[in-house]
Amino acid sequence: MSYAAHRKDFAPYFAKLQARQNNHPVNVGFWRRLLEAISNSRRSRAERQIARFIEDRGGHLTDEIERELMRHMTASPYYWGMRL
Repeated sequence: MSYAAHRKDFAPYFAKLQARQNNHPVNVGFWRRLLEAISNSRRSRAERQIARFIEDRGGHLTDEIERELMRHMTASPYYWGMRL
């Protein structure tokens, strides 16, 4: 059995862009801003650690460095000698 989508199932791309541009910023609550700040901080810290890890091993991302990075990021902190 096959299905052919009706044209009404699809919204035009430009309408979404116009709708997005016309929206006024929504007031965001304190807790949402706090959680986003914590999330952004953790993300940037992880990105810095990954950049430092790659730079310490020559600055080029190779298959071996990628495997070592995955082992490093998914292993227990105690395995790498870090005490949390």
